[in-house]
Amino acid sequence: MNNITAYGKTDIGLKRHRNEDSYAVEPDSGFFIIADGMGGHTTGDMASAMAVEIARDFIRKALTDSEITWPFGVDYLLPIEINMISSAIRLANRHIFNESKGMATTMVVLLIKDGKANVCHVGDSRLYRIRDNRIKQMTEDHSLVADELRQGTITREQARTHSLRHIVTRAIGVRADIKCDCAVEDIISKDMFLLCSDGLSGMLEDSEILSIVKETSDIKECCETLIKKANEEGGNDNITVILVKCD
Repeated sequence: MNNITAYGKTDIGLKRHRNEDSYAVEPDSGFFIIADGMGGHTTGDMASAMAVEIARDFIRKALTDSEITWPFGVDYLLPIEINMISSAIRLANRHIFNESKGMATTMVVLLIKDGKANVCHVGDSRLYRIRDNRIKQMTEDHSLVADELRQGTITREQARTHSLRHIVTRAIGVRADIKCDCAVEDIISKDMFLLCSDGLSGMLEDSEILSIVKETSDIKECCETLIKKANEEGGNDNITVILVKCD
């Protein structure tokens, strides 16, 4: 299972004056990143771009340099791939925190290696796995509304229009160090992974995302269709999508 095809696209949406999302698509190295700069901060676009650049550069080096210096040490209880991407996120966090207290961003990172999907994330940018005509959200949003959903105090329908739905509880750049949630799953042939900012997941239900992916075989066309549909539903935020296909 070495054949990976991927495509990413970003769009400003219909309501924002600038695009604060950044992303990286690295199919040859097997990793993919989306960062969503915080809309309440004046430098969200700078934060997301900086975070992606720092994380991308560290992962590239970690994959190719066996003598790399690990900035936070190595947790030997976790796979080396998780160490790579969690260190990349923490490194981006440290740099942004030291650069300016006013910058913040979410981040989700997928690293595909040796038949496994390794994912780490901070904030509410998501990773989905699509398999056997089913969609599974592999990340749990770090947000006030997601916390209330998990506690059962609001319904999913209420969450979609909640006035605090954009408030995240964890973000890169807010504190000197950051804890990211991580997971590893085995990949089987024909698995697809979809990374996105909340400009997509906030406008489309998971079932709508799945329907578009099922109906569109070309991944470039699929990303463009997902963005078009999110804009048709209102385009309230920047929209970034990466689609990864494993054969």
